[in-house]
Amino acid sequence: MRGLGEGLGEGLVGWESFKFLHPWPARLVEYFSCLAVVVLACCFLFRELNLFHTDAESARYLLSALVQSQASVVAIVVSLTLIAVQLTASAYSPRVVDIFKRNPDLWLLLFFYGLSMFYGLGVLKLVEAAGGAGGAGGAGGAGGAGGAGGEAVSGSLEFWVSLAFWLGAFSFVALFPYLWNIFELLKAEEIVKRLAVGITREKILKAEDNEEEDPILPVLDVVRSAIMKYDFATTRVGLKEVTERVAEILGSESAGKGEEEISKRFCRHLERVGRLAASREDEESVWEVIENLEKFGETTVKRELKKATENVVWFLGAVVGAAAEKGLESGLIKAVYSFEKIGKKAVEKDFSIAVINTTIYLGLIGITAVEKGLKRAAQRAGFSLAEIGRIAAAKGHIEEVKEATFLAAKYLGKLGSTAAEKGLEDIILDAMFNLDFVGSTSERNGLERATKEVVRSFGEIGRKSVEKGFKNSAESAAFYLTILTLSSEEVVKTAIQDYESMLKEEEDRDAFRKFMKIYKQKLKERREKKRRNAG
Repeated sequence: MRGLGEGLGEGLVGWESFKFLHPWPARLVEYFSCLAVVVLACCFLFRELNLFHTDAESARYLLSALVQSQASVVAIVVSLTLIAVQLTASAYSPRVVDIFKRNPDLWLLLFFYGLSMFYGLGVLKLVEAAGGAGGAGGAGGAGGAGGAGGEAVSGSLEFWVSLAFWLGAFSFVALFPYLWNIFELLKAEEIVKRLAVGITREKILKAEDNEEEDPILPVLDVVRSAIMKYDFATTRVGLKEVTERVAEILGSESAGKGEEEISKRFCRHLERVGRLAASREDEESVWEVIENLEKFGETTVKRELKKATENVVWFLGAVVGAAAEKGLESGLIKAVYSFEKIGKKAVEKDFSIAVINTTIYLGLIGITAVEKGLKRAAQRAGFSLAEIGRIAAAKGHIEEVKEATFLAAKYLGKLGSTAAEKGLEDIILDAMFNLDFVGSTSERNGLERATKEVVRSFGEIGRKSVEKGFKNSAESAAFYLTILTLSSEEVVKTAIQDYESMLKEEEDRDAFRKFMKIYKQKLKERREKKRRNAG
């Protein structure tokens, strides 16, 4: 039984997919199957119940009432359908009207109702003609009583009268699959899927000359309308469909063949959606935009589409900027995770520009989060910076990728010093922990420039901590700097001298000297401890 159920389920899924991809053949199969079932059932019932006998007057009344009722029903159905189309277009986008125009259900229903009504009128005409002839003959003979209107329909005409009734029954039954399909079509998910089918590589590239021909626009019109109404379910479905469709297009083409234009157009659209969501402070929609850009970025990296990955990072940064302006912390945290995932994969592929931009955006997110007092976002940004810096130092095969380690050290230093200015000591400590992580990785992999930047960052954080009176932070900075000194003393010494020479204000110099005093004391203690352990 389980195998039968699974097979049936797979069959239903396959039929639904066929209906979606080939609506006209699928609908023809549905309606003609329904027609065959109704006709056979009626034929069986008429024969079993001996209903193949109708006098002319009853036939006229039956056919007349049947045609009138069908005309009323089809008028009501068409009117309600048009109202539904209008409401749907108002709710989502005027472009939705094209979906209903291409939908075969309404046209097939009109065809079958028209066929049934005009066939009924034709048979009614034949009955009247036959009845008139019979009535004239009956007036002159013994069958005069039959001319009063009780004459029977001839056997050859009886079948056509019965068939008219059967077609009427079918036209009523056909309303059920019609309404079912229309209800399904009114769903936001179905509308988005049908609009997304029109997204093709050729249409996207062609839209470069005419923005209105862009096939992505209809889907995102629905998404923007959903955001304005805080309809998150529709927003999620729309973004998911368009992202999967564009990713599929890029995957089916060779790298570089329209890659940059397609990815740029797609990412620009999502950036606009993200900005709209941020302006309305809709964190869920911002989250969804960032997640879809992340998935698209992972796809482009996996397929080694360098330019497309760079576009993703660039436009993701724009969305994050809009979220940061509104202080949407959950959006910033999601963006940090997304940048980290894309950045790690970009390092493995040696996508230098994407890696560097990822590191810069992570640094800016962290600094912005500190300035706005968003601690969780700042802490997560610092950790992700350290991760990218570590991986770039260890796995980067070209110098441009390893530049991300230097940038990670630079922005972690700025993150810590900004936290000191804002009085957030816990953020200072986290930044230094991550900075130490980058420093040890840089030192092990022989990245002297990055190591010097780590030293300068510790010096900056230590100086700021002394200025603001954060004793624990200043001692922690001195401790981490001491550890680095024991493994790379000359590099640390040179970096400290370079940093001190950059300080112009006497106040800054005094604070740095106080920090250096703490550092030298820590270094002395550390060396003495090391000698004792060695002895």
